[in-house]
Amino acid sequence: MKALTRPGLRPDLYFEEEQKLWREMLAGDVTAYEHLIDRTYDLLFHYGTKFNSDRELIKDCIQDVFLGVWEKRNALNPEIPAKPYLLASLRRRLHRLASRLRMDCMDYYNESDIVFDIEFSVEYQLIESENDRLVASRMTEMLNELPKRQKEAVFLRFYNDMEREEIAMVMDIQPQSVSNLLQEAFKFIKSHWKAIVSLALTLPF
Repeated sequence: MKALTRPGLRPDLYFEEEQKLWREMLAGDVTAYEHLIDRTYDLLFHYGTKFNSDRELIKDCIQDVFLGVWEKRNALNPEIPAKPYLLASLRRRLHRLASRLRMDCMDYYNESDIVFDIEFSVEYQLIESENDRLVASRMTEMLNELPKRQKEAVFLRFYNDMEREEIAMVMDIQPQSVSNLLQEAFKFIKSHWKAIVSLALTLPF
C-alpha cells in the first residue's frame, strides 16, 4: 500500500516541509498559503470523494476549508499537524452538509449514519503475471469486505501514512478507538489470509 506522499522525499522530511508551510501561512505568508493548497488539494479531493460523489460540492467544501483556515489563521495553533487538521475540517463540513440534507426528510439524524465509502483497487497494469493479478484481486476484495469505519482507518494509516493520533484527529475519535479499529481490521485480514495463501499455492508459476 502506497501512501500519498511526494515521490523521492522521505515522509519525515515531507512532514517538516508541510509544517513549515503551515507555520508560514499562519504568520500571514500568502505564498506559503498558495503552496499549502497546491500540496494538499489532491489529497483532500481524493478523501472527499469517499464521502460524497458530487465532485463540484467537494471542490466547494475544500475551498471553504482553505478560506476558513486563512480567516482563522491568527487563532490556529502552528504546532497542529496541517494534513490531519485539513482532512478533519473537510470531513466535518461534508458531514454537516449531509446532515442538513437528511434532516429535510428525517425526524432524527445521527452522525454515525454518515459512512466512509471506499473501494480499494488494484493497479493491474503494474502486475505482469495473471496469477499475481488474481491474488491481488482477492486481497482487494478482502479489504473491501471490512466495515466502513475500519476501511477509513486503514485508508488513512496505510494509504496516507498517518499516525494513530492524526487518524484520531481526522475521525474525531479517541486514539484508543483508532487502535481498536485497526486491530479488528487486522484480525479480519489475518483470518482470511490463509485462504489467499492457499489460492496462491494452487496457481501454476
